[in-house]
Amino acid sequence: MHTSFQRLNNISALATTVIITLLSLVSLTTFLIPANLDPGSLKVDHLNVLLGRSNYDRSAKAREFAFVKYDLVADMSPLFNWNTKQVFVYLVADYSTPKYPENRVVVWDRIIRGSKFAKINIADGKQKYEFKEITDSFKDVSATFSLHYQVQPWVGALTGGEVVRTEAIKLPPAQRRVHS
Repeated sequence: MHTSFQRLNNISALATTVIITLLSLVSLTTFLIPANLDPGSLKVDHLNVLLGRSNYDRSAKAREFAFVKYDLVADMSPLFNWNTKQVFVYLVADYSTPKYPENRVVVWDRIIRGSKFAKINIADGKQKYEFKEITDSFKDVSATFSLHYQVQPWVGALTGGEVVRTEAIKLPPAQRRVHS
């Protein structure tokens, strides 16, 4: 006869095997459910470059900061299904300089926790984070802006993609000195 401990061990081993199998199947099905996003709309209304100092580092030398205003419309609701926990959406500026050929700056982001909050409609939006150049100058720099997303599932791997991208926009020369 089997003892109570052996029976409990067999039941827990079977339950663990069933749970792992079900979670593996759930994880695999997320790749089978396509997320067909409609292309969004992103328009950079205003792009300005000012010379100044960061609010976070008063002892730093003056450098150029870019300021962006944009209009953004996107519907992220097709990304939500029974295995979606949340979607992380972020607006990125990509640009290159002679010294650093690949630069990417996140200027805005949002966490969407449900499909009822998945429609993004921002008019005259402002950046959320500092957009500064590490070499201190945006001279002869063009940037493209794009909206990206990362889907965090309840079970499985993170997936992501790009919704919309603008054409390259030349950053204007610095206009004036800003004292912070």
